[in-house]
Amino acid sequence: MVRYDFPKYEIILDLEEDIYFPADDTFALIDAIQLEDNHRFVIEIGSGSGIISIVLAKSNPKVRFLITDISLPAVKNIKKNIEINEIRNTIDLVCMDKLEASINLYPDVVIWNPPYLPMGDETENIKALDKVMVIGGNKGFEEAFKLMQYLKSLNINVILYTIFSSIGTSESTFNTIRETEGIEVIVCSEVNLFFEKLYLVKVIIGEINGKKIKTES
Repeated sequence: MVRYDFPKYEIILDLEEDIYFPADDTFALIDAIQLEDNHRFVIEIGSGSGIISIVLAKSNPKVRFLITDISLPAVKNIKKNIEINEIRNTIDLVCMDKLEASINLYPDVVIWNPPYLPMGDETENIKALDKVMVIGGNKGFEEAFKLMQYLKSLNINVILYTIFSSIGTSESTFNTIRETEGIEVIVCSEVNLFFEKLYLVKVIIGEINGKKIKTES
């Protein structure tokens, strides 16, 4: 385990060798998220190191966070990072897949840095376990869309912050998602990398300021 300092966010993390190290997508997602005064409960899916919820919890002490991760080693690592950053009273931690065991929990915000690469020749030789972490479906965005549909099925007002990649996503992808009644997609920012562009996306599900989101005619 190695300790790392992230001075911009005023936190430190202990990271095991096999834990996803915070990268450009992680930091861009942190910077894109805006918690509002009425937000009281946030769920982060697949946190890895725990950095996103830890940063947000330190600056939003009235918000309750729930971190879920399917990897038990990751959960143990996140628990340690919560403790060393002294915010254990505002973050809960569960080892599970996405929102599988939280059907009766109704978050204000969900955060997910998902697998967003499409299935293809470039990913064909990746190990099976790694494919779960990086491949988001045949086109790359199917897993994120499944989560949107699940949240919509709860009939609640919720904001999802997530990431799409230009490798499998275009403006037509967002327009297709927008055709679903009750879902609005806002591209908050873009990050240009060597081989792709990342879209930091805010998905509003349900209502905005009391008005139900409807498909444009």
